[in-house]
This record gives sequence, structure tokens and C-alpha cells, in this order.
Amino acid sequence: MRICLENDVWSAEIDSFGAELKSLIRKQDSQEFLWEADPAYWGKTSPILFPFIGKLEGECYRYQGATYQMTKHGFARDKDYKITVQETDRVVLSIEDDEQTLEKYPFPFLLEVEYRLLENGIAERWHLHNTGDETMYFSMGGHPAFACPLIKNGVRTGRRTDCAVKVYGITGDKLQSSAIDMNTGLLSGEGCIVETKQGAFPIVEHMFDKDALVIESQGVTAVGLLDENGVEYARVEAPDCPVWGIWSMPTSDASYICIEPWWGICDRAGYEGTLEERPYTNRLERGKVWTTGFDIILDKSV
Repeated sequence: MRICLENDVWSAEIDSFGAELKSLIRKQDSQEFLWEADPAYWGKTSPILFPFIGKLEGECYRYQGATYQMTKHGFARDKDYKITVQETDRVVLSIEDDEQTLEKYPFPFLLEVEYRLLENGIAERWHLHNTGDETMYFSMGGHPAFACPLIKNGVRTGRRTDCAVKVYGITGDKLQSSAIDMNTGLLSGEGCIVETKQGAFPIVEHMFDKDALVIESQGVTAVGLLDENGVEYARVEAPDCPVWGIWSMPTSDASYICIEPWWGICDRAGYEGTLEERPYTNRLERGKVWTTGFDIILDKSV
């Protein structure tokens, strides 16, 4: 089911399947900012990643002496959500544990996903409730995909390599990116340096040949996209986010870029530790609520 939100400036659509943001349109000229989800490349627009991000070593994890199977990015993106609040410019959707989730993730929970239109974009917030009797361990992340470049008046304005990325919050002119092995989906232990100029760097051919750029613990507070004229048209803001992914299909004509704030990370190759020991894993005590998320800020004139 599609849920429509609007205010004076923007309209948005959210699919109750996956609680996935599907469209963000500037009303004055019907300009769409999100990727059109062409299945020839990638048929999603903004999946929610929970209770894991990326792949696990052996597609499994260990907790309290037991081993559990888990697919890439967890199960939240593949669940039907209930609509619990619906207003003109705001909606809250929710899922909770069930027999299927408990088989692979032994923690009772309630996850509420809230979208609220802003004057300059949209806010996405997650409210995770620990409804069980034990401390729960989890990862969570966003995966919004933006048209890159934009389609204006029915015509795409160029190629993604005409655009650039801008990173906020870093010091210096270099970013360290951790490498993912394309064959396994795991962190390889290798990496590369991305040169920046005032926080910006161009999108170049073969940038994603080794999967996403993964930026760990470097003080990044936001990541934006610049058009062919160097004008920022979209930005994801998440000041407390420890890990960021920047990704697109490793083909030069896939016209989108994902800006992904992650509170978690995929496994490193050969990882043998427990769930509790995984880097960037969050913990939530019984009866408590964990709230975080991000804002998507859009240009009102570009």
C-alpha cells in the first residue's frame, strides 16, 4: 500500500511493504529527487536495514552459544508494516517480532518507522523498542537512492560521472574508505584513500568496482550530491552516525547514488566473534527505546 504525504513544498510516497520511501517530489515543478528503481539495475529506492547491515561471515552469527542464519541487510526491508499514525505530512509504520523473526533473531522488539515532511525535505526516524527481558543487540541503517543526475522535464541531464559527492564534518582533504570484497560482500581488510577538495570529490568510472565506499569513524555528519554545475541538490544529514556507505551499481550508466548512514557494518572476512563483539553493534536494555535516523535535505530551486 502506498501512503502519500504532502506539505506546501513537497510530496512523498511511502510503501507499507518495507516502510520504504519511494518518491520525493518538489511540487512546484514536479521534480523527482529519488531514483526511479529501474529493476534492470536495482529495483529499490530506500530500504531499511535491520537488524544487520550487509553480509555476515558464513551468513550467520553467534549468540549465547547458538548459531543463527541471517540474510544480507536483515529482514526489516521485506516485511509488511502496519500504519499506526497517518497525518497529512507525517506517517508512522511499525513491525514487531513474530515466529519467523524469532527463529533467526531471538529478540522481541517493536520497530516504528516515522516519516515527516519538512520545509526543506523529509525526516526519517526509527524508534526501536526492546519488548523482551534481555539486552538486545542490533545494527540499523538507511539506504536512500537519489537520481544522479536528475531527470528534468523528462530528460536525464547527463551521466552520474558528471556529478560529485560532498562530505561534511571531516578534517583535512583525505577520506579513508574500507574495501568490500565483491565476491563475498565482506570487508576485506584493504582500503583506499579518496582525495577531497573542500570536502568534495568527483564520481568517476570504476569507483564502485569494489562495492560501496565505506567510511568508518571519521567524523562525517552529512553527505551530499552535487550536480554537473557543482550545485548541491540533495544531502543526507545524520550527525551521530558512525559509518557511511556511498554506493551505486558498478556500471557507468546506472543513474543513481545511494547515501547510506549506518549504525553498524558488515562482517570482516574471517570474523569469528559473537554478536555482542561485532564492531559498531548497538545494545538496548530491556524496556528501553532507541531512537535515531536522518534528514534528507533537498534544493528547492535547482
